[in-house]
Amino acid sequence: MTNEQIYFNPGMVVRVKHDIENRPKMFVVEKVTRSIINKETNEKESVFLVIKCRCFDKNYDLQEAIYSTKDLEGC
Repeated sequence: MTNEQIYFNPGMVVRVKHDIENRPKMFVVEKVTRSIINKETNEKESVFLVIKCRCFDKNYDLQEAIYSTKDLEGC
């Protein structure tokens, strides 16, 4: 197992790594971050949380969900 870091940018096409039935190809909408204040320096820092993705389901309805980068792979 490697510790390779993968970065997904908005507009990239991804899918869930896990072998599940009918896993759709999705596109990355945005990286979700949260700002926190560093207690030592009193400066705001941005912390990465998850990736928001969109796709169409089998009924052609637009779906939106959030995923961890460890659960996604590029297409």
